[in-house]
Amino acid sequence: MRALLGIALLLAILGSAFTYMARRSMALCPPLARHPAGVWGFFGLFLLLMFLVPLVNRLTDHRADALYWLSYGLFGFVSTYLVYLLVADLGQVLLRRLAHAPAATGMWAFGLALAATLASNLSGLATALRPPVLRSLEVPIQGLPEGLDGFRIVQISDLHLGPLVPAARVDRLVARTNALAPDLVAVTGDLVDGEADGVRAKAERLAALRSTHGTFFVTGNHEYYSGVGKWIPVLQGMGWRVLDNAHEVLPHHGAALVVAGMPDPAARGRRGTGRGPDLAAALAGAPEGAPKVLLFHPPTGYDAAERAGIRLQLSGHTHAGQYFPWSLVVRSVYRYPSGLNRHGNLWLYTSVGTGFWGPPTRFLVPPELTLLVLRRA
Repeated sequence: MRALLGIALLLAILGSAFTYMARRSMALCPPLARHPAGVWGFFGLFLLLMFLVPLVNRLTDHRADALYWLSYGLFGFVSTYLVYLLVADLGQVLLRRLAHAPAATGMWAFGLALAATLASNLSGLATALRPPVLRSLEVPIQGLPEGLDGFRIVQISDLHLGPLVPAARVDRLVARTNALAPDLVAVTGDLVDGEADGVRAKAERLAALRSTHGTFFVTGNHEYYSGVGKWIPVLQGMGWRVLDNAHEVLPHHGAALVVAGMPDPAARGRRGTGRGPDLAAALAGAPEGAPKVLLFHPPTGYDAAERAGIRLQLSGHTHAGQYFPWSLVVRSVYRYPSGLNRHGNLWLYTSVGTGFWGPPTRFLVPPELTLLVLRRA
């Protein structure tokens, strides 16, 4: 019943948005008004693809990648066009009422909205498909033992392996990561966007990641949408350490570093294992004097982490909004939506993501591969 209500709500929202876009586009652009069937057909095609593509992909043994590109490309276009059209439509209304602008202002508003949408999506596509930007930064840690000074952590987050991510992109990511000679690779969730049977071959290429202490992983919300029960054995079979409210103590040059991890909050309830994040359990038995690093997908829980003596938290999830206007919205939702931030005695780094989710666009928000070097404060 809950699923049906969710679908009904989604259809109501989409229907309202599509009705507005179709009607206002035709009102602002008279040539479009002469072809209403084409306008409604465009939005109808998008709606049809949204629901049919996952089903077609499963029935065709995951060979419908081209349809994914079309569906998600339309998603990016429509979601961006809605915002630009709202702004342009409001602008032309104000101009016509307050400045007595001619009726042709509506046509100009439509043209600007369409041009801005195309420019944003094409630019965002180019950014999304290019190699991740390397973000390299030093993190000063109070009381860091001398043996851990210079400890190198490479963070990969929100890769979203799925039909839109080619295997060659994964191989290039592995090569770049290994070239950084990390002491630890931290994968902070949303690794996959597909069931293990369909995306497994791409994920297993990441088994070639090399570092002094190995690869550590915590789940993101998308692991629970993609069948976490099948994915965890795959990742463990790759030699990764999956931190599910657990920690490991890493001996390094005569010192010790505690690396703890918690599952995404989506683990609670029917979608996951029923076991949500539990910081006390994750740190149970950890040596008191050792510096602690926490891996946790969303950039939340920092108050509890700071009180528990965590010195560095690595998170992701936000994508920094990924593209306009969500790049603005995300800043009102999360206190630390991107980058390195200080919260008391805790450093929190929020990755903007190494890949992209859904629409293949990252307008003004390039993907990143992050190298964090621990330093004595």
